[in-house]
Amino acid sequence: MIALMTERTRRAKPLSRDERRASIMDAAVPLLVQYGRDVTSKQLAEAAGVAEGTLYSVFQDKDELIHDSIHRHIEATSMVDAIREIPASAELEDVIRTIVELTQHRTEQIFALVAILGFHERTPEQAKRRPPDNEPVIQAITDVLLPHREQLAVPPRRAAQFIRYATFSMTHPMITNGDIVPAGEISELLLHGFSARADAGGTPAPADERRAAASVIDSPFIVPPSTAPPTVPPSTASPSTASVSA
Repeated sequence: MIALMTERTRRAKPLSRDERRASIMDAAVPLLVQYGRDVTSKQLAEAAGVAEGTLYSVFQDKDELIHDSIHRHIEATSMVDAIREIPASAELEDVIRTIVELTQHRTEQIFALVAILGFHERTPEQAKRRPPDNEPVIQAITDVLLPHREQLAVPPRRAAQFIRYATFSMTHPMITNGDIVPAGEISELLLHGFSARADAGGTPAPADERRAAASVIDSPFIVPPSTAPPTVPPSTASPSTASVSA
């Protein structure tokens, strides 16, 4: 009796139809990126951990499964959840790098998935779907930047837009002509800018010094330090300075 009860408690709670659909669609995305429309029902079922018949108890056919899986992934929910998991205690540099990496990975996946839709004929119901709203992602980035607002030279929302749009454009295969900028380089650009400061003799500073200088001067949204000249205490003033002052 006890063994039977224990076995029953181990069983997973049956999924509702919507939950089952969501589970299958989430499992389908990596396969769609890899195989496109050539993915088989067997592969989809194995990835979702269900029988092939289960697929078509919640989807009309494979075309519907593919189309709905792609549109579910294009929606911003998963991206928003991932951004909101960034800890508030993280350093600003780590926050920006993580957001850039998440955005670039998602952008690359979306381009691959949209290419699968391509010229495939859609049903009237599918054609009515509106494009995904970008606002939830911008708001999520803004929220994770709020703890760092004292380090930002622009409002957190504007910084969020810089990160989002810069990463998207430098990942877009048509804008970059296929030469996609790595996430690390995008992060460095956002954090440190790209102007190299020279010393008084016109010699460029070493790379680490340029990085440090750029991080506070050339970045589009990092607060620069005060550039006011230091005040010379009266006790240390030279005789010549004192005579001029007098």
